[in-house]
This record gives sequence, C-alpha cells and structure tokens, in this order.
Amino acid sequence: MWPFPSDRVMQGYAYILTHPGTPCIFYDHFFDWGLKEEIDRLVSIRTRQGIHSESKLQIIEADADLYLAEIDGKVIVKLGPRYDVGHLIPGGFKVAAHGKDYAIWEKI
Repeated sequence: MWPFPSDRVMQGYAYILTHPGTPCIFYDHFFDWGLKEEIDRLVSIRTRQGIHSESKLQIIEADADLYLAEIDGKVIVKLGPRYDVGHLIPGGFKVAAHGKDYAIWEKI
C-alpha cells in the first residue's frame, strides 16, 4: 500500500541491520537489485559486533536531516543527508560502511 522509497532502501537496511530487533532481507534486494555486496557488509557488521534483539540503543541526535545512534557502545549509525557529524563521533570509532545518506562506524 505504501511502498518504501526505492532510493532509500539501503538507508532502511542500514537501520534494521544495526538496530535491536530481528531484521529480514528481501530476496529481490539481495539478488535482483545488485545490493548484495552492500547488504553483506551490513550483515557482517551486525554479526561481528553481536547486535541482537535486545541490544542497547542510544539516540545521539535526531533532526530533519540527521539521525545518529549508538548501539551497544560498539556501532554508530548515521542516516540522512547531513555530513558534518565528525564532532558527534567519539574517538575510537572508524568508518566500516557508507553509502547514499548513511554511514556506519565500528569501535576499534
């Protein structure tokens, strides 16, 4: 009824694959849309960092052009078009994945 905007699918996966819950991946996105590599990278981060349905979520900032959250103190996720977030990322984190309007940092 209300389809997810196709230009924001990877932002959706960046959210569901880094946040508490039980995510699912659509077959078409993985195999037909050419997103396998990007989705695989996000699944690897989730697995490596042990994110699960009861992981702790702390929202750092939420505005019209930025959503920034920390999960389990090990992963930081940025969604939205704002790019000047360096001052909000604590030391000891490095970029692990990024794409159109999303970025993910892992604790080193």
